[in-house]
Amino acid sequence: MNTIFFNRSYVVVFLLLGFGLIISCSTNKKHNKFTIGFSQCTGNDLWRKNMLAEMLTELSLHPEVDFHYLEASGNSTMQRAQVDTLIEKGIDLLIISPNEAEPLTATVKKVMDRGIPVIVIDREVKGNGYTAFIGADNVEIGEMAGQYLSQLIGNKGKVVEITGLSGSSPAIDRSTGFFAALNQLKALKIAKTVSGDWMEDTTKNILSKIHWQLKDIDAIFAHNDNMALGARKILNKYYPEKHIPIVGVDACFGEGGGLDMVYDGKITASLVYPTLGKEAIRTALDILKGLPFRKENKLSSIVIDSSNVRVMKMQAAMISSQKDDIYNQRKLLDEQKLVYKSQQVVLNTIIVLLVLSLIFGSIVVILLRDNRKINKNLAKKNIEIDTQRKQLIEMSKQAAAGTEARLNFFTNITHELRTPLTLILSPIEDMVKDPRLLPLAADKLKAVQRNSVQLLNIVNQLLDFRKIEIEGYLIQASPNNLVSFVRDLIEPFKVYALKRQVQLSFVPAEKEIPVWFDVNMLDKALLNLLSNAFKFVNAGGFIKVYIARCGSEVSIQIKDSGIGMHEKDLALIFDPYYQADNSPSNGFGIGLSLAKEIIHKHKGDIQVASVKEQGSTFTVTLPLGNEHLSEREKGVLHDPVLKKDEKSAMYTIVSDIEMLDIKQTESCGLKDHSLLIVEDNPDLLNYLVAELSDEYDVFYTTNGPEAIQLAREKVPDLIITDNVIPEISGKEVCRTLKNDLKTSHIPIILLTAQASSEQLVSGMDAMVDMYITKPFLISNLSASIRALIKNRKVLKSHFTSNIELPTESAKLSSLDKKLLNDFSGVVEENLSNDRFCVDDICRLIGISRMHLYRKVKSLTGMTVNEYILERRLKKASYLLKHESLNVAEITYAVGFSSPSYFSTTFKAKFGYSPSQYKSKIK
Repeated sequence: MNTIFFNRSYVVVFLLLGFGLIISCSTNKKHNKFTIGFSQCTGNDLWRKNMLAEMLTELSLHPEVDFHYLEASGNSTMQRAQVDTLIEKGIDLLIISPNEAEPLTATVKKVMDRGIPVIVIDREVKGNGYTAFIGADNVEIGEMAGQYLSQLIGNKGKVVEITGLSGSSPAIDRSTGFFAALNQLKALKIAKTVSGDWMEDTTKNILSKIHWQLKDIDAIFAHNDNMALGARKILNKYYPEKHIPIVGVDACFGEGGGLDMVYDGKITASLVYPTLGKEAIRTALDILKGLPFRKENKLSSIVIDSSNVRVMKMQAAMISSQKDDIYNQRKLLDEQKLVYKSQQVVLNTIIVLLVLSLIFGSIVVILLRDNRKINKNLAKKNIEIDTQRKQLIEMSKQAAAGTEARLNFFTNITHELRTPLTLILSPIEDMVKDPRLLPLAADKLKAVQRNSVQLLNIVNQLLDFRKIEIEGYLIQASPNNLVSFVRDLIEPFKVYALKRQVQLSFVPAEKEIPVWFDVNMLDKALLNLLSNAFKFVNAGGFIKVYIARCGSEVSIQIKDSGIGMHEKDLALIFDPYYQADNSPSNGFGIGLSLAKEIIHKHKGDIQVASVKEQGSTFTVTLPLGNEHLSEREKGVLHDPVLKKDEKSAMYTIVSDIEMLDIKQTESCGLKDHSLLIVEDNPDLLNYLVAELSDEYDVFYTTNGPEAIQLAREKVPDLIITDNVIPEISGKEVCRTLKNDLKTSHIPIILLTAQASSEQLVSGMDAMVDMYITKPFLISNLSASIRALIKNRKVLKSHFTSNIELPTESAKLSSLDKKLLNDFSGVVEENLSNDRFCVDDICRLIGISRMHLYRKVKSLTGMTVNEYILERRLKKASYLLKHESLNVAEITYAVGFSSPSYFSTTFKAKFGYSPSQYKSKIK
């Protein structure tokens, strides 16, 4: 065996090595891909085209980056939509040049909230809610323009300012800097300010309308070169004899750019506005790679005029040439990569074939050698398996005998239970009928009677189920009218259906359908199906019973409008002891299994169809005639009327359990504490309400959703809930309430018959405060209620008696602990603020005023204002004891507005004025 294991391991090693080599040869080295999105406000001017070209040049050095570019043609609404498009593409970082500051601020915040870094370039947004900003110092550019004009024309003169798009940050900042520079000089004055929206044509149109105002001006400052060129054309048109200095901004390289305008003498000067593309890409990569970066990046500017324009054009031409070289080299490199990849594919194919040949050849040799050894081992294993099979057969026989003995013992015990139950039921029935019995005692005895009958019914079902399980059991069938038989079974249910406000209908297709069946067994099956339907139908619903011939069979359909079943339950409901999640707790899951066995003994079939929240339909089919029955299965004709009264009476007593009127106590509002009880068993609910109403205000409900709603409305001091309740379980109710800030502080006791350690752990996971298994004593339950309420009081005293939060306290949910920690911390930090109020706390914690009052009152026993006052006085007493401060200093240190009010309040609390208290301590 060790040799075989070694050889197989050897094969696995070969496989791993081979496939590792294949993978390493057939895959290229992968780079971590980054995706950068660039949203440009507009891309139709030379400066922005240069910026994009500079970005692409820088990106050509980083093939691991995907780049998506969108431009909005100067439309802020379109730009917001384009940012959403970039987010959908899964970008890792956004570069944005806003058209306007205000409309794009919210968009930048939305992108940041998604965890995507944002670099704002050129134009700013409101606030600093971005990752980095890259742009020129537009205020400095405005100042430089003002200073340059003052040097050019002297300190006296009139200047026209042509601003960019209203609302854009460059236009605002350049105007601010220009005005500041002229304000220092005082002699230069801004004669006129107009908005050219960054466009040459717009500038020309505006200046044409006011051209007579340009006659006496001494200079023009335009926020970009396009508007400066437009101004020059208007001046040449109306005042060709005057050569008024014009200063623009951008100084772009390229045909028709600012450098050409200065070089050709169309404008006097232009301030360099850096294109920012290279800086933006480098900063983006630093952010994506987790490297250090600067948040604020403002680049400097210089003035280009006739003195340096020639040198700047030469430098720009060299840079452009270098960019072309980079593009050509990149193109050549890509071509070489394609050649390399094609050659690599051929090489990888050859290597893969060689490795596969080596692997498969080795496998064949090893397997042939191992096959002989395996055959020998298999022969030995077969001998061992045969021996074990014989042992298992013998053990199975012994287990079957033991199981049969246990079942017989169980059956005998069940038989023995009927005698004491009979002795319990008979005296109770006599006592209930006694008119001398007090009403309270009568109610309790009736509850005992109902539950004893129910226990007897369960015992009878267990006996019937065991009897049918015995091999060789035969029914005693006789010919009977199935229609009248079913009608008689339904009759006792009509009064019950009327009380429940359920429509009970019997719809036979014929008046008489003769069928062979055992009247003492079939009635058990049909009664189980009817009672099961009533369990799940609410008031206003219906139950319909149909009987009709279907060829050689007869069909009985019981259709209800109840809560229905999940698809997963349909395949399991006929299994013994199976109970669905929404099944009532008063049963053991043998009714439907018993019904199925009885129908099968009649050579029939039973099927179920159900849709959640729409109801269920059980269909029983029985064969007509008697050819399917053996002679031993044919009995004498029985009269079903002989036992009808007994069975209907038993069902009436059992069904009355569900019709109990729960006695809701009238709360006078005088009791100290209130309870919410959630229990779907009417007897137990009635008992708990009656026993606990003397000491507490009691509210109750029978299902999970109503329990959650009542808890939020009433906010009781404690909740008692069964685990198995309709719609959602008690554990889910507990989990929901404990995760709700409004109800998370309420202690919850879970009553359940599930006593396993797994169920106990599940209850603790649901944040249950106490887990009590059934059966239980009411005295134990009452003691548990008092203990939990007392612990809650101890918790309140902890949170109101000390300056610091307690390190140990009664059980407290994480939500309550966080709220109290936040609340106490905020109060402590603001004790010295005499204007500190409840609204400040709500704002800092992020909770409504109503919820804050309710939670603080519930957890501390104080109002918010009382709590703040208590904290201030406690802090004052501490300072008087341990600090060398006078009374006035302590007054303001703990947030009192005046020493007199502080002294009055302190004396009311401690019985001494602050001065007396301090001297008494000394």
